[in-house]
Amino acid sequence: MVSYSAVEVARMLELPAPTAQQAAIISAPLQPLLVVAGAGSGKTETMAARVIWLVANGLVRPEEVLGLTFTRKAAGELAGRLSRRLTQLAARGLLEQTGDPVVSTYHAYALRIVAEHGIRAGYEPQVQLLGEAASWQLVDAVVRGYDGDMSSVSAAPSTVTTQVRDLAAQLAEQLRSPEELAAFSSALCARIQRLPVGSRPGRGSGTVPKLVADLLARQRYQLQLLPLISEYAARKQKAEAADYGDQVARAARLARDHPDVGGGERARFRVVLLDEYQDTSYAQLQLLTALFGAGHPVIAVGDSCQAIYSWRGASPGNLTRFPTDFPREDGAAAEVAPLSTSWRNPPAVLTVANELSRPLRTGQMPDLTPAPQHHGSGEVRYALCDSVADEAAWLAAQLADIWRDGGETPPTAAVLLRTRAQISRYADALTARGIPVEVVGVGGLLETAEVCDVIATLRVLVDPTAGSALLRLLTGARWRIGPRDLAALASRAHSLTVADASLETHLAVDEPSSIVDALEDLGSQTAYSSEGYLRLQMLRDELRELRKQLSAPLPELINAIETAMGIGIEVAVREPSSPTVARVHLDQLATVISDFANTATLATPSALLAYLDAAADHERGLAPGSVAVHSGAVQLLTVHAAKGLEWDVVAVPEIANSAFPSKERSCGLWTKNAGVLPFELRGDSTELPSMQHASVQDQVGLAAELADVEDRWKQHYLAEERRLVYVAVTRARRTLLCSAHWWAQGAKKPRGPSLFLNEIAESAKRLGIEPDVWVQPPAPDAGNPLAAQSPTAAWPADPLGPRRPDIEAGAALVVAADPARLNAAERSAGEDWFARAQLLLAERTRIAQPNGAPVLLPDSISVSELVGLNRDPAQFVAQLRRPMPRPPAPMARRGTSFHAWLERRFAVDRLLDIDELPGAADLDSGPDDDLPELQRAFEASEWARRSPMRVEVPFSMTLGGVVLRGRMDAVFATPADALSNGGNATRSGSPRWDVIDWKTGAVPTGQAARHVAVQLAVYRLAWARLAGVALAEVQAGFHYVRANHTQRPVNLLDEAELTRLITSLPLE
Repeated sequence: MVSYSAVEVARMLELPAPTAQQAAIISAPLQPLLVVAGAGSGKTETMAARVIWLVANGLVRPEEVLGLTFTRKAAGELAGRLSRRLTQLAARGLLEQTGDPVVSTYHAYALRIVAEHGIRAGYEPQVQLLGEAASWQLVDAVVRGYDGDMSSVSAAPSTVTTQVRDLAAQLAEQLRSPEELAAFSSALCARIQRLPVGSRPGRGSGTVPKLVADLLARQRYQLQLLPLISEYAARKQKAEAADYGDQVARAARLARDHPDVGGGERARFRVVLLDEYQDTSYAQLQLLTALFGAGHPVIAVGDSCQAIYSWRGASPGNLTRFPTDFPREDGAAAEVAPLSTSWRNPPAVLTVANELSRPLRTGQMPDLTPAPQHHGSGEVRYALCDSVADEAAWLAAQLADIWRDGGETPPTAAVLLRTRAQISRYADALTARGIPVEVVGVGGLLETAEVCDVIATLRVLVDPTAGSALLRLLTGARWRIGPRDLAALASRAHSLTVADASLETHLAVDEPSSIVDALEDLGSQTAYSSEGYLRLQMLRDELRELRKQLSAPLPELINAIETAMGIGIEVAVREPSSPTVARVHLDQLATVISDFANTATLATPSALLAYLDAAADHERGLAPGSVAVHSGAVQLLTVHAAKGLEWDVVAVPEIANSAFPSKERSCGLWTKNAGVLPFELRGDSTELPSMQHASVQDQVGLAAELADVEDRWKQHYLAEERRLVYVAVTRARRTLLCSAHWWAQGAKKPRGPSLFLNEIAESAKRLGIEPDVWVQPPAPDAGNPLAAQSPTAAWPADPLGPRRPDIEAGAALVVAADPARLNAAERSAGEDWFARAQLLLAERTRIAQPNGAPVLLPDSISVSELVGLNRDPAQFVAQLRRPMPRPPAPMARRGTSFHAWLERRFAVDRLLDIDELPGAADLDSGPDDDLPELQRAFEASEWARRSPMRVEVPFSMTLGGVVLRGRMDAVFATPADALSNGGNATRSGSPRWDVIDWKTGAVPTGQAARHVAVQLAVYRLAWARLAGVALAEVQAGFHYVRANHTQRPVNLLDEAELTRLITSLPLE
């Protein structure tokens, strides 16, 4: 029976009323339902509200809800929202103490299924999971060590590694085996070879058509990759390892072949939420239908217009097929409900988005409409420039104006690009205008100048043939080696090669000496300029010292390279106003290398370089880390990496022909790429352009069929690109910038606006928005203007640039100055300058001293840290300034056995963060061997006879701009006839809630008691916020178990007083 409507539940929780569409979804019957949610339509809020409505009406318990999504970030957001709302329900008496919903990623859930049930199919329940780095490294080792027949394989080892890895992943995603692929390819080749050649009009017969010959060659190529895939699988099995694709496939087979697995999951989870369903793969579909099909209440949320991950295994058709894949109990197709109100995009942006997505949408999804509360209509600016250089300048100028209009709080902004190769152009244009930039993602990171220099140095240290990497260092701003000295170094390398070849030895010289060898043995000094020889010696000595550290852990080695090069200082000088922003690329590189070192099976410098090469060479081979949106810089990233994010300002450049949509290279078509699984073996083959080879009569007819497949693939690819541009424009909360150009660098023919930019322009014009720039098409005989504007630069590069004459003149004056010849005025001015300089130096020294630098609180602190700030501010500041590990102390521990026993007594079992562990804020917990005494004391207390409403309640709240996090031990409802009894609710009204923290140490007195009371003040405020009640309705106390004494300090700090405590920093 339903007691509350969706609107009533929202009102009780003091939340905005849901829209009619949201209310229909929130209060839908317990049966399968597909929610088609447009971009920014509030799907996470609606999913959370659905769960809260079900719980409030007693239809399910929280622990009977399973939520699955793709990223840990999304899972955390949904879990956090559910936790807060459930706490509010409990505060209003609508929920008894119970468990929490299970919110997980799809991959983590599959891992759990294998861990719990793998033994049924002979799978190891616990295996080593291979990340991107370890997986690539293992495949690379298989490829390079393989000595079997590769006569049909002509690609480089790195390409073969990528193809083997991709093909293995696709086989797992489609629940296929290498044997099935071998059987298909062999049968296809045999059938083609049996076909007569046939004749073509005007060409006669007898020649195998090129398309057919190429297909046969690729099938033979693919067949020779299969032993490598089998060897990769064998090595994983031997190492008791698996990648994520393996685990999802195993989970799917377990669910499919063992029905009782699904029975157990359905009994445990009465309601299932599936987020971003359009991005699920065929294996995930099989897993989910086997577990939760046949009428189980499953709600899938997705948007086919945002299905942009088919290249990594997603099957967008899963979304449209959901009603039949998850029918109701009576066999009827599941209902479909739309969410079409956008809470993110303003009207102008939505007009553009709707126009772009119209060819993609079916009857399931109407146009997106702006939320009634949206402030302003938003802004769309667009341009068609003459050249790509002009386009970069236009976009940088627009962003610079918007950025500076924001003053001290600039808007969040991003430039979303179709490929990583475009990133450097816009990063340079923005940097030239003084706008800080952040390049997001591994591939784009490797194109930034400072990271290139670090990696080039590492390459020279490891590879004696890395002449091009050394050349980058030699000709850079630091060493500035000129052409004469470079020629001398190259001549020396040639001399070393000749010398090696003339040695009377049986060893052959496999390759000539490189300039790396020549740097080690420079030869005669007379061959070089004096300054050049000195610099070469300095670089040689620096590299020798760094080579001594090649055996060090990779993060330490990279840090040593950065220190030796002084590159950290160089980037800080480049951006003196914001050292953090200046170092962003170096810090991101450090994160990438640390992740590799922690996950790779063999974390060597050579393996790291191979991994980075793969990240740079393959557009989609290695996934970037999660992206954090912030306002400190304009972020540059690919559209694929921007999915799920939003910014105030979004720029989408190069929406030009052959750029966006990008030129289709058939790399995803199986007839053109040996690393792609034939579509006929895919579970979603009906949605892909498949080849009808069974009906052709000869090879000429087969060639025509292959040509038709390619044409249909181009249309399929165009739809993929349309989804991508739709995702890009719907990231904008306020302003959207779109642009294109006629002339690209090195192009012989003009590009012009693509159909996407034309559609954007047409929709903008209907709103009365004219282009900022719109250059007319060039004349038919026009040449590329960029050809005559070839970039020029001085070489060797001068780091001082045009400032050199003035700086050298000033230095010469200082050197030539004679103090004896100064007059009184000059001497006085000099002394004054000297005194001021001394003061500045003294100030710098004072700030650099450990007890002198101002200290700011971090963005997030725990309750225990706040207690420490209140107890001893100086010690707290010292710990912030230089974090030191605390010595182990049995009486100062996080999470005692007593707390663990109490959790079991109250039947609570949760995963906790370290700062949320029971007793995290205690400094005097009792030792473990006192547990029996503590248990007896607790059973004799009043609290043993009372049932808490909630236990182990996590919270996270913001005070004074700082996120304060912690976990309350227990929350009790105050009995109706109970008085405050010395409680701490000092405002009007009797307390309704009692927040109790268990203490196993001695009862403090005096100043110590006042210090720890801060902990209760925080808990009291946190519960008031979570429950949505006045602070006067909450009291808080410590129960000292050993003494059986409950202490409720009076006059606890309120919100304003806690804020003042937090904002007392910076402290000297």
